[in-house]
Amino acid sequence: MMELIDIRKEIDVIDKDLKALFVKRMALSKEVAAVKAKSGAPVYNAEREAEIIENLSSDVDADFKDDYVDWIKQLLSASRNYQTKLISENK
Repeated sequence: MMELIDIRKEIDVIDKDLKALFVKRMALSKEVAAVKAKSGAPVYNAEREAEIIENLSSDVDADFKDDYVDWIKQLLSASRNYQTKLISENK
């Protein structure tokens, strides 16, 4: 069994990785916003988000699947909010 300090060190590494991935994802969201603004497509696409959630969560352990789905929904919400902000600033 690992010591608490070692577990926390691993979590810290994962958190840094998640941060980098979040920043990269938001940069791509910025590009998505530009495409949506140009095409007039809506920021929110319920069907696409449901598909993302299903694809990502289908194989997640039942013990924490609900929490994972909530986390993905928060991520999608952050992306939508950012896209909405960018589009409204550029009108």
